Order: sequence, then C-alpha cells, then structure tokens
Amino acid sequence: MLRILSKTLATGTVVLCAAGSSLAADIAAPVETAYQAPSWTGFFLGVHGGMASGNMEYKELAIPALQLPERIFNFGQEDGAYGIHGGFDYQFSSRWVAGLELDYTQLNSQYKRFAGGQNNTLVEAKSSYSVSGRIGYLVTPETLFYGRLGYSSIQLEAEEQAVGTAKGSVGAVKAGVGAETFLFGNVTGRIEANYIAAEEFVVASDFEAYDPNYLLVSAGLSYRFGANNGSAHASEPAAAMQFSGFYAGGFGALGFGQSTLEVIDNQNATSGPYSDEALGFGGFVGYDFLINDRFVVGAEAEAAYVNAKFHDPEMNSLAPDSTTLFGTLEATYALSARVGYVATPSTLIYLKGGIAAMAMDANEDFFALGSGGKETLSAYQFGAGIESALTEKLTLRVEGVYTKATDSIIADNSQMGQIEIQPSLLSGRIGLAYRF
Repeated sequence: MLRILSKTLATGTVVLCAAGSSLAADIAAPVETAYQAPSWTGFFLGVHGGMASGNMEYKELAIPALQLPERIFNFGQEDGAYGIHGGFDYQFSSRWVAGLELDYTQLNSQYKRFAGGQNNTLVEAKSSYSVSGRIGYLVTPETLFYGRLGYSSIQLEAEEQAVGTAKGSVGAVKAGVGAETFLFGNVTGRIEANYIAAEEFVVASDFEAYDPNYLLVSAGLSYRFGANNGSAHASEPAAAMQFSGFYAGGFGALGFGQSTLEVIDNQNATSGPYSDEALGFGGFVGYDFLINDRFVVGAEAEAAYVNAKFHDPEMNSLAPDSTTLFGTLEATYALSARVGYVATPSTLIYLKGGIAAMAMDANEDFFALGSGGKETLSAYQFGAGIESALTEKLTLRVEGVYTKATDSIIADNSQMGQIEIQPSLLSGRIGLAYRF
C-alpha cells in the first residue's frame, strides 16, 4: 500500500509541476494584439503651400468699326501659393475613401505685357476658393492615392480705362491628383497637383477679356480628428518596402511652360513671359540607400518630353502674316539627389533637386537675320513627392517638379543679338517604378 501511495504522490507531483510550468509560461508570454489601421472617416483641417504657374489668356477683342481684329496672348506668371483646407472623408471599405473638401488659396499673380518701363499690370489673380469631391484608393491602410473634381472661384482685378480697375470673380473647374499618408498620430502629409480652368472675364469698356488657367503644385499637413480611434474595416498591415537598390520607371505629366522673349537693353519692349500648357511623359532610373530603416538617400536621372509652344502675336518677325510661334520647349533632362523619410513601412516622402538641361527650339521662321535654332540650356530642378508600394516590387508615386533654365538663347530680330529667350516649367506627375 505504501509503495502504491508513494508512486501515486510522485506521479501527481510531476503532473502538477508540468501544469504549473505550462501556466507560468502562458502568463509570461506576451499577448499578441490585432493590427489596428487608422480611420480615414471623419473631419480634417490643414494647411498647404507650394507653387502656382498661371496661363492667362488675354484677348484684345475685335473692333469692326476700327477694322481691328481680335488678338490673343497667353501670358505666364509663376508665384508661391499658400492656404488652408478642411473637409470630411468617409471610408466605406478597407480600400476606398470618398469625401468633400473646401479650400482657400492665396495667389497674388500679376500679369503684365511689359516687365519694365511701361510696367502696368493687365490683371491680377488674387485668390481662389474651391469645393471639390475626392475619391481615393488605399494603397496601404495608412496611404491614400486620390483624384479630385470640383468647382473653384478665382478673384480677379483688371485694368479699366486709364486709371480704373474692374473687379470680379470667375468660376472654374478644378481637377487634380494627390497622395496622402499618415506621419504620426492623427497627422497626415500630402502632395497634390491641381489644374484649374476658369471662365472668361470681360472688361467691355476696354474691349478686353481674360481667361485664367492654373497648375497648382502643393504640399500640406492635415489633422484628422478621430483617426487614432481605429478603422471600422479590418485591414492587414502593409509589408515593409525595401527602399534600397536600383529602380526604374515612367510617368505622365501636366506641365505649364513659360518663356521670356526679352528685348535686350530696351526695358520698354521687355515682353512676356508667355505660357503654354502641355501634356508630356518621361522615364527615370535611380539608386537608393536605406539608412536605419527610416531614411533614404539616393540619386535619380530622368528625361521628359514636354512640347510646350510659345506664341507672341505682337513682337512678330518683320514679315507680314508670318508665324507667331517663337519657341518650343521640347524636353527636359535632370540628374537629382533624393532625400526621403519612410513615413510608414511601405511609404516614402521625399525631396529631390539637382542639375538639369532644357531642350529649346527658337523658331527660325520667327526671327529675322537667319537667327534661331535648337539649343540645350543649362538649368536646375527641384521637387517633392510621395511613393508607396503596390506590390513587393512595384511602387506608385505622385510628385511636383519645377525646372528653370539658368542659360538663355540669344537671337537676332531687327538687330543682332537683340532677343533673349529663357524657359521654365512646372509639372505635376504620376508614375510607376519597378524596384529590382
């Protein structure tokens, strides 16, 4: 009996020890928590700033009684822009977000026929108010790529008679693309490119009309109320993207090109800049280094087709009824450094900047004395963007880029070396990259 009892006690002790060890292990083991994506549903407020490139179509209306035909100029102006925005988004699935946004943007863009001497402002675009709808796709639970479409109002003040001004606002269509990603807590960062196409503003007493179009490229910050409460839709966390090594890709672009047509040593005849809107495309290759899983430095080379054409109906060549086309910005090339921050494991926010070149054709049919021709001008380029992983190898990016020539073409007209031509270009781009 004692032998049986001792064996029973020994067996029970082993079982209790094993159970105790298992229980202790369960208590000591960390409890895994489910991934909680941020909520895109709710109100948001923010600020934005960037660059606006305007194409102001200026019409001298026909006056039949004086046998004066209509003439159309496209004057350009580049300015900084800044403003505030706010709205409401609703996330209706794990991948899709829709919303409404209001914004105010300060412009202060002055358009002049002459930059010096007769320094009268034809018209000034002061500000823009917009209301637009957004629809976006969550590439990752923290990163949204979206399009927008809505209504905008641009406030204008134009010259009228000798000393007066005519004030008013014109309605416009606003369309754009952008990317927005969570940075920390409830704060998101965004990159946008918006196209604003307005109605005509007529100053009847002066037989003049104005039709403004704008490309606005901006970066912004938003605070999203309730984002840290978590999404109502189940989501899997995005896999970390290795922002390192070689990559290559392509992009489509909307560019607003500008070019001066300056008469050297004659301020009263300094004309422009003139502007044109152009759809383009391009490609790029680069290499990135990932530092401490958070920071990226790299280099990128690109080439872009532009085809922006510049016309001047007034400073024409000396032959009657000759062409008004004085130049074409055909392409841009750039070699840039990139510096980026990995905002989420699969999303990169970056700045870029470096040396560039602009292929410009001064139309030989416009200039007298057999002048003009194609030249590649030295330039610089800078920009910013957001890039996020679609797959383990493929990324989607939205970026804004500004390129400006530091050199110029000197052409002849009625005198040798009389005209100086210098282009610039603001572009909004969307592209794909493959990472090897």
